[in-house]
Amino acid sequence: MRSYCYFDFPRATLHILVGVALLFVAAITGPSAQAQDSPVDFEADTVTVDEEKSILIATGNVRLTQAGDVLTADKIIYNRATDDARAIGNVIYLTTDGFEHRADEMELSKNFTHAIATPMISFFADGTRIDASRGEFHQGAKSLFDKSRFSPCKCDYDKGESPIWDLRSLSSSHNPETQTVVHQNVSMHIFGLPIFYFPVIAHADWTVKRRSGLLSPTIQYSNDLGTTVTVPYYQILGPTKDVEFKTTSFKLRGQGVKTIYRQRWNEADLDADIVLGKLDTYSEERQNVAAINAHFKTRIGDGWDLTANVKRSSQDTFLRRYGYHSSQRLNSALTATKIDDNRYYRVLASDMQGLATTDTEDDETTILPSVFYEKKRVGFTESQKITTQLSALQLDNDETHEMTRWTGLTKLEDKTELAGGVLDGSVAILGTYYDIQSNDTSTNQTSEFGQLNGIVSTGFRLPFAVQLWNAPISFEPRIQATLITGSDRTDEVPNRDSSDFRLDEANIFIPNQFQGRDYILPGSHIDTGVTALSSNNILGDVTAFAGVSYRSSGKTPSGLTSEGSDKYSDYVASVRLQTPYNTDVSWSGRASSNDLALNESHARVNYNNGNTSVSAVHKQIAKVYFLAATDDREEASFVLKQKIMDDVTFVANQTWDLSAGKTKRNVSSYSLLWSGGFQDCVTASLNYKRDPYSDRDVQNIEELQFLINFKYLGALPQIGY
Repeated sequence: MRSYCYFDFPRATLHILVGVALLFVAAITGPSAQAQDSPVDFEADTVTVDEEKSILIATGNVRLTQAGDVLTADKIIYNRATDDARAIGNVIYLTTDGFEHRADEMELSKNFTHAIATPMISFFADGTRIDASRGEFHQGAKSLFDKSRFSPCKCDYDKGESPIWDLRSLSSSHNPETQTVVHQNVSMHIFGLPIFYFPVIAHADWTVKRRSGLLSPTIQYSNDLGTTVTVPYYQILGPTKDVEFKTTSFKLRGQGVKTIYRQRWNEADLDADIVLGKLDTYSEERQNVAAINAHFKTRIGDGWDLTANVKRSSQDTFLRRYGYHSSQRLNSALTATKIDDNRYYRVLASDMQGLATTDTEDDETTILPSVFYEKKRVGFTESQKITTQLSALQLDNDETHEMTRWTGLTKLEDKTELAGGVLDGSVAILGTYYDIQSNDTSTNQTSEFGQLNGIVSTGFRLPFAVQLWNAPISFEPRIQATLITGSDRTDEVPNRDSSDFRLDEANIFIPNQFQGRDYILPGSHIDTGVTALSSNNILGDVTAFAGVSYRSSGKTPSGLTSEGSDKYSDYVASVRLQTPYNTDVSWSGRASSNDLALNESHARVNYNNGNTSVSAVHKQIAKVYFLAATDDREEASFVLKQKIMDDVTFVANQTWDLSAGKTKRNVSSYSLLWSGGFQDCVTASLNYKRDPYSDRDVQNIEELQFLINFKYLGALPQIGY
């Protein structure tokens, strides 16, 4: 005789009686269920119990919760004797480790930690989806999927949307312990079309930040190198170290391998790139070449920051020709610095390698070493400041010169308020000793001499504000007089550390405007200028400066004027506008004090409204600042970044040489970038580059590159040489 017990509560009542339901489940399942680690929380519209067969049937909005896992269905049949359950109709199983399993029917066992469904749809925590004709799920262990379709694309399958790409496999598996997804007998479909076939594909799941294995390859074409294919392999060596091998085949020129090693310690970082290749060069075909670019940074001893850079190449041009590095000079350096209270220490040793055609051994400068020490302290009153500097320099192979220099400086500074403004001044004593040897075969001279200079400077600035057209404007006029006494050795000392000097608003009020120690020019000069600041609704924030320097005694150095002989320097001016129209404008330049002709100018315009970003730059400088120039140098560049739609961006970069009244197109690059849209599972870019630069075997190039990255199939951010 079969007996039944019926319970039919309204849904609202059942939510209130959750505790009663828990007691009921415990009662009907007996000791075996109570022995499980976590109880089952049970809800349903209607519950039917067959006591003879120990079967519970729940129907209508059934919900089971156990240890954070949630199972919902239209109907659940639970067998107490076997501890199995069968869920029927709109089955959704949510697990605490991020899975969502959907099925029409699902068999559950082992206290709901094992599930089998036919068919089955599973979603990873990040939205990645696997469809399978049959799925088997083990909580905390491997999940198996037969005749599966895998895609990380975020699309609305319920509305009939299709993923951009998917992997269709005979079988797939996910192992949460190894955090790996494996697909067997795979065909890769892009926009629904089968494109590639693979016997097996294994990749990391959504929980992995980095994983050893092959990364996305790149393919590009240039007129010089032909088709270039790069296949990267990434290997994790430990929690804080890894290595990447980028093997590249240049169809017309040979092969190369770039190894990128990275390691981190508590107070140290190491990044090292090593390039090895068998490539065509200007000296021979398939030459063995090598280069290194290593950067190491650490903190040692009592607060010393140590930085080491090693950059070296076995051959002059292969780095530029094959796209590993664009510079014409490689500089290796070892630097140690320390800041301690009011003291600063710096020790520097460096060696340069020139890669240009014109470079010789005499141009490959070595600094061994450069030592600098500075101490600041309060002077005789609280407003005074005393600075002491000591330095030593050994310079070799510097344009046929070798030089040793010792320098000492003591400076006293003070300032006070006067008549609504600020009066400041400084007195400095600078002593230098030189040992200079010329390696020029025609002279081959050695000189030893000392130099002593006194530098006295005083200045006054008076800030004030006015109201003009309902806009406040702040002005700060400033004037400063400087006297430099002592010996003049500018004709005997190779000017290295200030040879590129040109007057601008940054150095016009520095007493020794040349900043370095190799060019100390006795004489006197008066510097004056005015800074203006304003903000209004029409122009936005405005900053402007104008100034001029007058040499009252001593010879006029180059860099003050294009003529090199005037007492008055070029007029120095700049203006910067941050407008309320998404546009920033800046201009700086120098104009001749004789005829106001521009000797140098730098103009920039930036516009950005979110979807469109435009930057235009124009530079011009007079020919007198270049030894071999026959005309003024002039250059313009333009950068456009335009979002065509939410997931497509166009980027253009163009540079023009405008010297000698001509327009010559220099480096050009154009890119079309696709982010994969709202599905967020693929990125692609099409890049074109044209570079007219040539040097020996470095030819002017036209290069086309197509790059595509599929989510989870391997990619790393680009690491520069």
